[in-house]
Amino acid sequence: MFNLKHPYRLTLTLYFLGFGVIVALVTSFINYKISFVDLDETLHEISKSEVSFKRDYLSGYIKNSEILLSSIVKSDLTKEFVLSNDVNDKINATNLFYALALSDKDVMQLRYIDRTGKEIIRIDRNSSTDDLHFISDDNMQNKKERYYFKEAAILKENQYWYSNVDLNVEHGEIELPLKPTFRVATPLIINDQFYGVVVVNLLFSETINFLSFSENFNIYLATGDGDIIHHPDNSQSWSQYFPDLKRLDDIFPNSALNILTSNAFYGPGIYSYSLGDLFGNKDNLKVIFIPKLGVMQTMQNKNVLSALLIALTVLAVSFPLSWFASIMPSRLQSKLSEAYDKIKKNAAVIDKHVMILCTDRDGVIKKVNMCFAETTGYATDEVIGKKQRDFRHSDTSLEAYDEIHELILTGKVWEGELKETDKEGNDLWVHKFITPDINENGMIDGFTTIVQNITDKKNIELLSITDSLTGLYNRYKLESVLSSESSRCERYQSDFSVIIFDIDFFKKINDTYGHLVGDDVLIHLARLLKENTRITDVTSRWGGEEFLIVACNTNLHEAFIFAEKLRIVIENYNFPSIGKMTISCGVAQYINKETISELVSRADFALYQAKKMGKNKVVKAK
Repeated sequence: MFNLKHPYRLTLTLYFLGFGVIVALVTSFINYKISFVDLDETLHEISKSEVSFKRDYLSGYIKNSEILLSSIVKSDLTKEFVLSNDVNDKINATNLFYALALSDKDVMQLRYIDRTGKEIIRIDRNSSTDDLHFISDDNMQNKKERYYFKEAAILKENQYWYSNVDLNVEHGEIELPLKPTFRVATPLIINDQFYGVVVVNLLFSETINFLSFSENFNIYLATGDGDIIHHPDNSQSWSQYFPDLKRLDDIFPNSALNILTSNAFYGPGIYSYSLGDLFGNKDNLKVIFIPKLGVMQTMQNKNVLSALLIALTVLAVSFPLSWFASIMPSRLQSKLSEAYDKIKKNAAVIDKHVMILCTDRDGVIKKVNMCFAETTGYATDEVIGKKQRDFRHSDTSLEAYDEIHELILTGKVWEGELKETDKEGNDLWVHKFITPDINENGMIDGFTTIVQNITDKKNIELLSITDSLTGLYNRYKLESVLSSESSRCERYQSDFSVIIFDIDFFKKINDTYGHLVGDDVLIHLARLLKENTRITDVTSRWGGEEFLIVACNTNLHEAFIFAEKLRIVIENYNFPSIGKMTISCGVAQYINKETISELVSRADFALYQAKKMGKNKVVKAK
């Protein structure tokens, strides 16, 4: 009981207790209001994190489509066909189109349209079976009046045209079920001459699904004109095709104008961002985040509970401590930890599917992600401290890495392809995008590299220039090498020679032992050539049992010695099933201004002379 000698004890106690109650109520009220504001800001930050991840995904999607088209217009197979119009060259080019369409399940249609607007090559994907099929010449159409041909035809080399996102239309009718599509085109330019355009039609359904997926928000996708491409209720999507559906200004009458005219708009319970800079088209696509009711309610309930707990805590301590306290500090209750968890989850998706590595200013690797480790086979601690050049393939020079490093040290971005190796020594072709990391003082601290594995694409290209039996280059590749070497010799006044040879009595080998043994002989001979030629030499199967070697930086005398060594190696080799065999060789040095045909003819005539002189000989051309 209170001592009556101190009549103010009860009054003071009640006063302090009342003061504590006021402090508790005010603190709880302030905490609730701040948390409510914080709730909106937290959702805004989460939306920014999600749209950043979606932008990265969309940027990669568009980049992949550009790489696909670039692979076609820069391929020697495409150029050879366009310039020659040869039937076999068309088959090779069509197979390239088919292989690239097969590598990407989103490709609905891949076409080459010549400069007159006529479809020349066209690969279609069956919408029901997912199978690819070639379109015959009889079913090709002229597209010279179509907007995409006209707009792509005026582009410069390495520029791309992008369509709006729309629905696939067949025979004048919208295809059901609805199939969102996206077209990308680029001009085919050879030696500064326009030869047509290459167009790819991409199925955009999965991309829309990805852009519209969120655990926290209902997401709308709208065009710059206010048409709804995606609505959380799918039956309300594609308002530009169905006039009875609501447009953006019908759904958000108070915010539509701000959404359409701003790159980023933030209002109470609504956050919108523009994706138009990624597409480069007229759509100016907008993504709009509206918090889900359940998410808002859950976060608000937690804030209310937090406010009550704070009030009870203040009341519990206010009686003994009230004369010391003035205002208990508000405990801000935020959901930043939840936002952090979402960001980590999104980062985990990137970590799994996109190779990323970070280096310091000197190019020393500081960090790599999980996808890089899984793709290359290296553990993280095996990579840290190394440089990117440590993974180079022997075909890639150290000078190439030096040139890249010199460029990015100037603050510029480098993008290109490199041949490297994984931990097991396997070939790993990569497409790299290296950007400098700039600190607050404007200085370069290091570099971030985004890496794409393009080994499969390179393997497809390799198949077109390799002889399937021997693994040597084929005649198509050698003709390209001979052309390049002749140009180099003309420019730098250097030497190169060719060695052409065939197997003596090879027909007798086939007749006596059979063609399978004959093929085995060719395979073993190819292996001997690989083991006994230099890295700079280019060896090919010229045809049948005939082989041709391009000996770079080699004069006639040196080539003769080289050919003689090869002849002796082959003469002394014990071939399975047949034992010994010999070869006859013709050697010729390139003469300034002569054609490749003349060079090969001289070497071939020398080979004929070697045969005539009794075989198993090397003869120099006149």
